[in-house]
Amino acid sequence: MVSNAVRRYFLFAALSLLVLPGIAHAHGGVVDENDLCIINIGYLKARFKIYVPQQTGHDEYCEDIPVRGESVFIMEYQHDGLSEAEIDFRIIKNVTGKSTFAQLDDVLAIDDIDAVTIHYAPPRVVPDVFTLLQSFDEDGEYIGIVSATRTDTGKVYTTVFPFEVGYIGAGVWPWLIAGFLVLQFNYWFMSRRRTKAAAIAAVILVVSALQTGRVVADETSWASKAGYFQVQYASNLEPIVINKIHSWILQVESADGKAVTGAEITIDGGMPEHNHGLPTLPRVVEELGEGRYRVAGMRFHMGGYWELRISIAAGSRRDDVLITLNL
Repeated sequence: MVSNAVRRYFLFAALSLLVLPGIAHAHGGVVDENDLCIINIGYLKARFKIYVPQQTGHDEYCEDIPVRGESVFIMEYQHDGLSEAEIDFRIIKNVTGKSTFAQLDDVLAIDDIDAVTIHYAPPRVVPDVFTLLQSFDEDGEYIGIVSATRTDTGKVYTTVFPFEVGYIGAGVWPWLIAGFLVLQFNYWFMSRRRTKAAAIAAVILVVSALQTGRVVADETSWASKAGYFQVQYASNLEPIVINKIHSWILQVESADGKAVTGAEITIDGGMPEHNHGLPTLPRVVEELGEGRYRVAGMRFHMGGYWELRISIAAGSRRDDVLITLNL
């Protein structure tokens, strides 16, 4: 006869097998044709896209490149200042050990950046559109470094964007963590030191920990700074995960709960702890009536704390709503 303890052990083993495949989600993906993937070089912005024409034709990518081959990097300027600036573009192997979380400080800490550089385009003024051609022969982690030097002031603005060529995966650590959690929960059950309710909560914790990239919102309704408006949102992607283009429906009401129609709405935001903005340019594409507005081009490209600033102008009133999300 199989004991209850053994049954519980196999139950948790089965649950872990159901959860673990969620680790294999890749970073990056194809950008929706209606979306704008934006790179922020200081206060200067450009639409950024990558093509691998010989392998994937007209498919457009925002950050990661799914296949090796000759890749075309394109920046379409969204700010006139870039047309007058000297642009230099460097691609290096990502030796920071920070993977997709590498930042400018990590790049500056590299002792010999030339030794890990695979392509460098020196500073030059390129009106309207900047293009760069690079052939990748190896899958791996890389970092793009873009600098813009204003010719009138000499001010230099620099940004970095880690990306992958091919899919590398998350390594062995998620599996080791998952194995540890499964063994720990099994111990709790076999030792009878946890109640049934606590065990269920533990399973939920495992799922939440391993299915990375799910959004947890602290609130369901947000009031504007001056109190003129209140906003709710609903996503067509549930749950919200990183690196997936999706849309939102914003419900905008006045302070007394009346629907706000005919409003002008703009969306901005980013990760203040990482000092970068949104990777896309979300925008209202349709007013649905009764205070509802459809926003296209939503995308979060990494886990962490995000802030979205919803600017609303309706009649004589203008106000901002700050929505906070934890990925």
